[in-house]
Amino acid sequence: MNYFNPKTAAERYSKGRPDFHSNTIKHIKDYLHLDEKLNNALDVACGTGLSTKALLEISTNVYGTDASQEMLNLAVQSGKIHYSLAPAEQQPFEDNYFDMITVSSGVHWFNIDQFLAEANRLLKSRSWLVVYENHFISEMAGNNNFTNWFPDVYLKKFPSPPRNNAYSWTNENLVSKNFNFITEEKFKNAVSFNKKQLAIYFTTQSNIIAAVEKNQTSYEQVENWLDEELASFFDDDDTTRTIYYGNWIKFIQRAN
Repeated sequence: MNYFNPKTAAERYSKGRPDFHSNTIKHIKDYLHLDEKLNNALDVACGTGLSTKALLEISTNVYGTDASQEMLNLAVQSGKIHYSLAPAEQQPFEDNYFDMITVSSGVHWFNIDQFLAEANRLLKSRSWLVVYENHFISEMAGNNNFTNWFPDVYLKKFPSPPRNNAYSWTNENLVSKNFNFITEEKFKNAVSFNKKQLAIYFTTQSNIIAAVEKNQTSYEQVENWLDEELASFFDDDDTTRTIYYGNWIKFIQRAN
């Protein structure tokens, strides 16, 4: 199941996902010493285009693809961004076209071996595949109870659906696919939310979407439940809290 196909999921994603991507792109630019812009960059599983828009900082021409037409219908628009409907494993571009391919918070939904074969086809020799994740680590500044609430209450009520989190991103594995694993960078992103914003963010997660699509609950019921559950972490509706996300970036280079 593609949890991001429904129109309601795309609408919530467009409204509720934080825009952290420029910070990640800065890390990528600094590590790769990109003093000049790349010619062509591709963002796979681009969603509503936040990660795609950020690539304009380091590439003249930017392409974004996603398997959900509803997501693309709400994607950030720019004359220099070209969007296409396509699964990660079958992209509509010619061989050796891209200087960089990025994937933001999406690779765990792919058939990763097939995607790597496609990335190898698309990338120029010695060009970069950069896979990164901004994942929720349930860390709220000044409130340790939130760290326990997320797994003990939230995830028990709405378990995460299966995903491919066990892929071997080792050089030994990647060499056979014509890639070299160069390094991984880890850091945290700070995002400010009020109670309503945090509740909407939660409804963009695949576990909530799955529960709604299986008719186990409704978005209205989830938001009402979250309003009560999150009240203890916010003084009032206008109070904002800083939530830390864990960010990792995998730098992977096509071998030849």
